[in-house]
Amino acid sequence: MNRKPIPAARTQTLLRPLLTVMVALFTAFPGGGLAPATAAEAIAAEDDPRQYLLFVEEFTGSCVARSGVQVLVKNTHPTRGLRVWLDRYHAGTGTGDRSRTDLPPASAPEPLGCSRNNNAPQEWRVVRAAFIN
Repeated sequence: MNRKPIPAARTQTLLRPLLTVMVALFTAFPGGGLAPATAAEAIAAEDDPRQYLLFVEEFTGSCVARSGVQVLVKNTHPTRGLRVWLDRYHAGTGTGDRSRTDLPPASAPEPLGCSRNNNAPQEWRVVRAAFIN
């Protein structure tokens, strides 16, 4: 039996109507197994810009010297740009630094900084994301 895999884009197209019906059915019956939601909320969640953000790690010389990695942020949406607001945390404490960046669709990752700074961990958290086109 020789089966060809279904491309991901085609799978999403085929499954979207089924998902909408399943959510509607499960929420129509108490104890249906899903958290209370409407089909409209399920579809709106698909358009949440945060789901298209991806944090990437790369080994760069200056970060590896600090026992860390370079942290980058990437937009994975194929056609829409994102505007992202990020807060930086150092050693688990907010630094008060908030950055805003525009990420073109399907672009290369944008560097944020090293995962370690001054012998303490550093991270970025998404405050807000919005489509810009």
